[in-house]
Amino acid sequence: MSILKIQNLSMSFGGILAVDDVSFEVRQGDVHALIGPNGAGKTTVLNCISRFYTPQSGAVVFQPARDASTNLLPLKAHQIGQLGIARTFQNLELFAELTVFDNVLMARSQAMKSNLFETLLSLPRYRRDESEQKHYTEQLLETLGLQTVAYSVVKDLPYGTQKMVELARAMALEPKLILLDEPATGMNAKEIEGLGSQLKKLQSLTGATLLLIEHSMPLVMRISDQITVMHNGRFLAQGTPAEIKKDSAVIEAYLGKNKNVTHTSAVNG
Repeated sequence: MSILKIQNLSMSFGGILAVDDVSFEVRQGDVHALIGPNGAGKTTVLNCISRFYTPQSGAVVFQPARDASTNLLPLKAHQIGQLGIARTFQNLELFAELTVFDNVLMARSQAMKSNLFETLLSLPRYRRDESEQKHYTEQLLETLGLQTVAYSVVKDLPYGTQKMVELARAMALEPKLILLDEPATGMNAKEIEGLGSQLKKLQSLTGATLLLIEHSMPLVMRISDQITVMHNGRFLAQGTPAEIKKDSAVIEAYLGKNKNVTHTSAVNG
């Protein structure tokens, strides 16, 4: 069953066609990679899904299991999160002066049931709420291996750790679909390996669907269930990692003859 359907999506900027009649589907519960060279239109697609951009034509249909389908394009950006869609960005979107724990706890505000009156007076329901969200935050940080830096200020942490904090903030929303824009950017090989393991672990524990843009081909090939390839703003191919490795159109577009699709330069352009 597909949780997300991109249908004939087209988006242009000043007469330049960034996304040209692109269609593909993302299956419920998959880790789905969207790859292609710089300028292929990948981030534009994510920005249309998360409603930062409004395409000229097409539809983006979101339908989690047992829920009614929703065309996302008529919605505003702030309504997307309410449906169960979370997003991370190429550039960090964190509160640098706060601790890791506080950054993630703030993302749990949507789960609070107490009203403003109960919060201001610190009434029993608010105190129970606060205790539950702190416990949830502690568990999430432990799952992601961040418990040892929980009370460290974010700006003092290595870049790779900060990227994991951003992922924790996204997971704190308990999303059904997570959009990850180059999560491995700035990480070293060891951090990337750890990221892949954490993403698969989180997907298994939560059942969330992951749609990620990523330039690290070893990571993409290791964790993806399905891969969609874009080239020059258009859909080029879709399949399993094994199928994409052997796809003649992908090989011709990115690698030329006698090269291997798993090479990182295949998508760096």
